[in-house]
Amino acid sequence: MNPSSKKRFSIGYLLFLLPFALAYLSWAYFPSVAQWIIARGFGYSASERAASFVWLAFISFFYTWYTFLAIGFAGTWIVAAFLARRKRAGVERGMFYPMVSFVVPAFNEEAHVASCVASLQACAEAYGGNCEAILVDDGSTDFTFEAAWRAVRDSKTAGKCRVRWKVIKHMVNLGKVEALRTGVNVALGQVVAVVDADSKWFPGTLVQLVDAMLADDKKAVTGYIHPRADDGDGLLVSLQQLEYSQGLGIDRCAQSLGSCVLVVPGAIGVYHADLLRQILTDGNIRSVTEDSEITLAIQKRGGRVGYVSAARGSTDAPNVLGALWRQRLRWFTGWLHNILDIHADLFRRVSWLSALLWYSFVFEFVGAFVDLAAVAAFPFLWWFAPDPLNFGLHLVVFWAYGLLISFVNQAVALRFAYGDNQHLKLLRYTPLYPFLWIINVFARLRSIVAYAGGSNGKWR
Repeated sequence: MNPSSKKRFSIGYLLFLLPFALAYLSWAYFPSVAQWIIARGFGYSASERAASFVWLAFISFFYTWYTFLAIGFAGTWIVAAFLARRKRAGVERGMFYPMVSFVVPAFNEEAHVASCVASLQACAEAYGGNCEAILVDDGSTDFTFEAAWRAVRDSKTAGKCRVRWKVIKHMVNLGKVEALRTGVNVALGQVVAVVDADSKWFPGTLVQLVDAMLADDKKAVTGYIHPRADDGDGLLVSLQQLEYSQGLGIDRCAQSLGSCVLVVPGAIGVYHADLLRQILTDGNIRSVTEDSEITLAIQKRGGRVGYVSAARGSTDAPNVLGALWRQRLRWFTGWLHNILDIHADLFRRVSWLSALLWYSFVFEFVGAFVDLAAVAAFPFLWWFAPDPLNFGLHLVVFWAYGLLISFVNQAVALRFAYGDNQHLKLLRYTPLYPFLWIINVFARLRSIVAYAGGSNGKWR
């Protein structure tokens, strides 16, 4: 690295100090600003009664926790995602493309498999190398197998099929891991692309993923997945779109700065074929979140895992509360099983990966107890406030301030996720996002209780 590049590199990483500087300024001065707004805007002066030490301790803790979480840490993720995108911008398109084997595990996906097949055909058309596709029907009780063959036949009839397809059927449901193992064991490509049968890839997605894999010598690469519903994007799906833009567009992109992406989801990902085959064959994949277990197994073997925001697809998302609740229980319980049991040794390493795992555990799972405590403590804080009306007015001002911060963070996330203004209309759902947040809080708490009781989660 030449001196000028080193200088730009160092200056870029100094940006990580900015969010915490802003968080500190907000923490130190916004209470005074809020009191000024209350005095000028509402014409109310606070009483002179002193607050108890316990009351002040609770208020100070929650105020500090949420200020630094919403501004400091959230800003750090944005800076890391920005630097990762800048770093990714210099990657050139490959001159030679290895053979890719699509592996599509399917269970009762009769309604979606045809669109999945068509999207992979389009990806193969845009790709510069050879492709094959193996769809594994894992003991479906509907007509997934027949629908898959019909979609392949229709593509051949239309003359659009440059992919050699295999459709394999398990006579009984063996689970997704076994379906993956079946597909990977017969795959001929140097690269394996895993695609859930309820998902679709955009035409240029495969090229983007393989380019990133070849340019940076990564063992796995994932992209952005857009949640959708067959019957239209209602409120619940729109809230998940906001959530995905944060979790993938910013957080997962930020993780890619150090090639430490924690999860390559089943909906979109490419893998070094030999390494994935080794993990599936030699390892006892037992988590209900097999995608995170496989990704951490790659990290454990020294493999680098990346993310490309320009590589996009879409997947079927829960559009009713019951399905969403079951999905989150599986995600959160499986994640605990992975980081506290199967890959617990990664916690003890001194690495960026270990730091990310600790962050996830503390701020997502321990943080769920903080969120619950904040909700439970609210009526007591109101009741024992030295001036309840002043306390209520402060809450109104802080709510407006928090909403402004949420709008800014969400606008950045949508921009990073989609790269255009098409989805900025989702910002109107930002005030309703706490509904999904509280579902996640209770789902994490329920998962912690279930895991502590010996449950490692279940698919259905």
